[in-house]
Amino acid sequence: MRYKNVMANTILRDAAIISVIAVGTVLAFQHRDKIYSIAGIEHPAPVIQDVIAPEPEMPRVQLNQGSVVSIPKSQRDGQFWTDATVNSGYVRFLIDTGASAIALTKEDAQRAGLRLNELNYNVPIRTAGGRNMAARVTLKTVSVGSITLRNIEALVVPEGLETSLLGMTYLGQLQKVEATPSALLLRL
Repeated sequence: MRYKNVMANTILRDAAIISVIAVGTVLAFQHRDKIYSIAGIEHPAPVIQDVIAPEPEMPRVQLNQGSVVSIPKSQRDGQFWTDATVNSGYVRFLIDTGASAIALTKEDAQRAGLRLNELNYNVPIRTAGGRNMAARVTLKTVSVGSITLRNIEALVVPEGLETSLLGMTYLGQLQKVEATPSALLLRL
């Protein structure tokens, strides 16, 4: 009987250790850019330069070879929704291949750390709500799962946009965007 108790305790201890290591590994992977930055280490992933990047000296795409993100279709509305990290904030996006750019609501732009009062709303746009004016911005980073893009153009739409849209300034940089009956696959 004593042997069974010792064996059960050993198994529980080992399972707890493995769980802690697994959670730590996942967290480290998700926050690897911050860890590299804090440690002062250049990110080991290769980068692709894009000739139309706003700042050519900065890579536009952070390439993690073979990165694939699967976004399930919403059972509620049949759309594809995803949470993303934009600059230092979190934004809930509707994925919209018909949108030429990432479009942020003013609330999501604030979450991303943009100062709305410093923006120049001089870009005429058309949304489902009609004509409007937007401000052109460059986002330092936009991360959906393991796919991080840098220096991505976007628009801040202060009125008439109910939810932020993940449009073609992000999606167009990917190797492949594939819709299946149950999910949208983003491949870098």
